[in-house]
Parts: sequence; structure tokens; C-alpha cells
Amino acid sequence: MRFSLLILASLAAVGLASPSPAAFPPLSDNVLRDLRSRDPASYSVYSLQNDTGLAARAAPNGLTGVQLRGSASRSFAYTFDDGPYVNQKRISQFFSDKGSKTTFFVNGNNYRCIYDTASVSSLRDAYAKGHQICMHTWSHPHLPQLNNQQLDNQVQLMEDALYKILGVVPACIRAPYGEIRDDQVKYLNDRWGLVVVGWNVDSGDANGDGVQAALARYRQQKAPKHVIALNHETVQSAVDTTMPQAYDILRSNGYSAANIMTVASALKFNPYKVQGQRGSRDASWTCDGKPLPGAN
Repeated sequence: MRFSLLILASLAAVGLASPSPAAFPPLSDNVLRDLRSRDPASYSVYSLQNDTGLAARAAPNGLTGVQLRGSASRSFAYTFDDGPYVNQKRISQFFSDKGSKTTFFVNGNNYRCIYDTASVSSLRDAYAKGHQICMHTWSHPHLPQLNNQQLDNQVQLMEDALYKILGVVPACIRAPYGEIRDDQVKYLNDRWGLVVVGWNVDSGDANGDGVQAALARYRQQKAPKHVIALNHETVQSAVDTTMPQAYDILRSNGYSAANIMTVASALKFNPYKVQGQRGSRDASWTCDGKPLPGAN
């Protein structure tokens, strides 16, 4: 549900340039500051509950805890971690050509910096094609080792980056290695209004299990089973060989092109907390001075 732009316009007419902080979902200070400087008609704020008004603190659509499977009928969410990297455009085009959608869980500084020209280009391409962009933390650290302040930094840096690059703030996050404490899941749900997404099928590509092992796992997935599948766009064989063969297997196992969908569609939540105008490159578009890969 969109926050009513008519109400926002009325507020502006009586001298309030932007909504009060309570009208926004949880967002980084930098994003909030920018939104308050803009005409409310230039962006859309999405409710955290799909069927009610905005809530100040809540996981989207009541999706608390770690989400391991979808709820939409016969849904298969084919996901990719650790980008944006060299294969993102190819993956985006593949699923678009097939009439399906995928989800990218991206880092700020892992295999390469999110602000690199190539990273920005591939993110914008994937988003323009209707694929979903979620957060995978800034630097891919082991989350159980982090305190809440460090966890805040990982989220804020990603929200700032994706807001600048795409004009959006995702409503979802995946923990690196799938490792996260229960109290951290609750904190991300309550403090940041994020859906925490895991998986119930691991292709094993990051472990070096190989293509045949991955394909064997995909052959076991048959509609109407609800699946969130873990893959990595940084593993070349996962893109070159597994992806096209796995897609054909899924189709033969009863999943239509439309059933191969984004995580947001599979779990039935709004994929973004905010959708507005992307920024223009300036001196802040850098990974310098921010956590290095694997660091807190």
C-alpha cells in the first residue's frame, strides 16, 4: 500500500515540506535527510504492512524471524548473493528473456565496490528489468560477532548506497553465510523494518560442490513446493552452466515462468521501503573509509 501522496501534498500546502519522521518506515539518517528536502510527490513511501497503514516499527507484512520459504502459490525464488559483480547483467537478461524474475542480495564492498561504474551500471540494469535488489550487508562480515551499533552501520551504509544508486531502500536483507543470532533477527525486524531472508535449498556453489551436485538438488524441487534457492553470482559455473540447466529442470518440474519470481513476490511483501529518484555521482560515492571486505 502506498502512503497517500494526496495527504503529503496537503501537508506541504500548509507549510510542511515533508512528512514527519513517524510517517516514514525506519530509514538511515542520510536517506531521511534527503527525503525531507524533496517534494513528497517525487517519491513513494511504502507501508510496512501490505494491508494497513505505515507502522513505525515492524517487519514488513508481519514477516518476523528468518524467512526460509515463500508463501505464494508454487513459488520458486532463485536468488544470487555477493554482487554486484561481473555476471549480474547476464543473469538479469537471462531471467528477463525467460519471462521470470530473480533477486540479488548485494554487498557494498565485497568482490568489488558498489560505487564502481560497472557495479552501478549492472545494478541499474537489474532494477530496470524488474528484478529485486536486497541487502547482503556492506562488507559481508560474520554477523554474530557484531554488536547492534556495528549492525546499524552495515545497514545504513547499504541503504545510503542503494538510495543514491537506484533511488530505493530495500525492505529485505540476508545474513552472510546464513549466520545470525536470534536477537539480531529481531533487531533487524523491529529497528529497521526488514524482512530477514534465508533459504531452504542451497546449490552448494560457494562450497565448491560443483555443477552436478547443484543440478541434483534442483531436480529434487518439484511444484508446488515453495523454495528459496541460494546461488552466488560470483561463481562462474553457477552462471555459465548451472543456471540455464536448472531453469529448464524447474520448468519441467512444474514451475511456470511466472512462478519463478522475486523473494518479495514469493513472500508477499513490498520489496522497497522507499522508491524515489536516484542520485548523481559525487565525492560520497566511494568505498574509501568504509569497512573492507569481511571487516566489521
